[in-house]
Amino acid sequence: MQVLYWLESIRTPALDTFFSVVTHLGSETLFLAIAIIVFWCVSKKQGYYLLTAGFFGILASQFLKLVCRVPRPWVRDPGFTIVESARADATGYSFPSGHTQNAVTALGCPARSVKSWILRILCIIGIVLTAISRMYLGVHTPVDVLVSLVIGAVLVFGLYPVFEKIGDRPGLLSSVSAALMTLSTLYVIFLQVYPWPADIDAANLAEGVKNGWLLFGCSAAMLLASRIDQKYIRFDVKAPLHAQILKVILGLAIIMLIKEGAKPVLNTLFDGHIAATALRYFLMVIFAACVWPLTFPWFAKGCPMSRRAKKVLIGIGIVILSLIILAAALFWFVTRETKAAPVSTENASNPFITQLGTTMLSGHRAGGGIAPENTMMALQNCVETDAYELDIFEFDIHLTADNVPVLLHDGTLDRTSDAVAFFGEEDVKVGEKTLAELKKLNMGAKFKADDGSRPFADLTGDAVPDELRITTLDEALSYLESAGEYRYIIEVKNSGSRGEQAADILYETLCRYDALDRTVVGTFHNEVTAYIDTAYPDMLRSAGFNECIDFYLCSLLSLPVSPERFGFVALQIPTTDYVVNLGTSRVINYAHRYDIAVQYWTINDPAEMARLQSIGADAVMTDVPDAAAAVIVRP
Repeated sequence: MQVLYWLESIRTPALDTFFSVVTHLGSETLFLAIAIIVFWCVSKKQGYYLLTAGFFGILASQFLKLVCRVPRPWVRDPGFTIVESARADATGYSFPSGHTQNAVTALGCPARSVKSWILRILCIIGIVLTAISRMYLGVHTPVDVLVSLVIGAVLVFGLYPVFEKIGDRPGLLSSVSAALMTLSTLYVIFLQVYPWPADIDAANLAEGVKNGWLLFGCSAAMLLASRIDQKYIRFDVKAPLHAQILKVILGLAIIMLIKEGAKPVLNTLFDGHIAATALRYFLMVIFAACVWPLTFPWFAKGCPMSRRAKKVLIGIGIVILSLIILAAALFWFVTRETKAAPVSTENASNPFITQLGTTMLSGHRAGGGIAPENTMMALQNCVETDAYELDIFEFDIHLTADNVPVLLHDGTLDRTSDAVAFFGEEDVKVGEKTLAELKKLNMGAKFKADDGSRPFADLTGDAVPDELRITTLDEALSYLESAGEYRYIIEVKNSGSRGEQAADILYETLCRYDALDRTVVGTFHNEVTAYIDTAYPDMLRSAGFNECIDFYLCSLLSLPVSPERFGFVALQIPTTDYVVNLGTSRVINYAHRYDIAVQYWTINDPAEMARLQSIGADAVMTDVPDAAAAVIVRP
């Protein structure tokens, strides 16, 4: 961790951007693209070499991840922060580094095969920079990276002589492919039968299972494709340069269509089973190795076609290129940072807008990162501590079968409670059980502490304390209102008529506690938003999904609009979760122009909290209010 802390100390925005770009040298997409380009345009043997080394490497790294189960650096040490943009790709356990592994094979195999020392040096530099980027971004330790470098190097140098002999011994490729498929099959079986411990991270296990099935599909396809090619196709990679470019562009476009377009279809056919992933990647490899090569004789002749066909193809190419340029420009436009200075809010009448330089501190799911989320224990933890003080409590409500609003984020009970063990089935919905039935559950059963332990996992029956049983809206407000005068952000999770019913009960409850003007109500369901506007025009609410889109488009162009266009008092939004960069001073300034507060979720990185405060954010919702208190200046 000392190395990571040193790298953290030298971070700058420019280096953050540089290493965020460099780290994509180890992405799965780039690895597959390089492998396919080599396979189609350079050498079929070298393409198989690269793919085999990559698949063996992924198999080894995924096995080690699940067997060793080493937490990510920021989990092991909560005081350490990562570059937030790297979090989305940091899936699975930490040891070893999958990105480094991919970079070693994607760049190491070509480096071992080419004769040019310049290309070799460039490939080695790319590998080293990728390894450094994983540590600089804070998602891997030096040990994670070093082991991946060793595994990759062993595969690159160990498999090279094997593939050098394939020209003289064609059956050797089938043998290697059969070995890869056998190991992939054993790995999938291992994933199903191994007695995983109770404290294993469910998301990380799911990531490992997905990758296991993915490898199974790829290895099965590679074994079948190698035999079909040897017996029937025997394609040649040679073609004029313009034909090679067209071959790659069209082929990769079809592969991406299979990868993304077939996903919803296969998921529906397989009822969401992970085997759909295996079949999808099987089809991708079969297309790349057996179907698309059937067109290679035409490309080898330089793509002969009539003059009219050439004009049509050129026209299509110009349209596609224009769309790509337009998409790239649009991507830059919506993701760029802005230099606009935050505007003073002294004249704001909205009580949820703070003075410039201050930001309200909101406990997301009542501070669910330091206590079991949305429980009375979490509420008490935030109220009774001397370490920090919240301005806003944020929580979610669902209606039970007997129409009681309870605090819970998910529609089902599996992720946070012992519902599966108690009810004997998965995916039990909140609305299917009465409050009395739900009160028997341990809502802290799945909570994981900073050290990785689950301190409340073994509590059942009468041993479950009241503060870990499901909390009703009335219980939460009764406790909080007796402790102080807080503000609230409450999200209605139900949709349709049930959502409208939840809004009715919520309105009555807020009035009873005289908290209506201190609460912002939110929902992702547009019909519930419309109902609240009609039935309870005095209920303060945040922007609905469609309203957020409308607001953002207006803010992009800084359009002057009627104040009545925005019927909400707050924007409750992420920063870059949906590609679009909403965490900018332009968005905040535009909102403040129309007396709208801007409240960001879910911000757990202290550096990001400080940045948002500096550009005028009115509130940050965080799972870790204890960490936020050291950064946030409260009004």
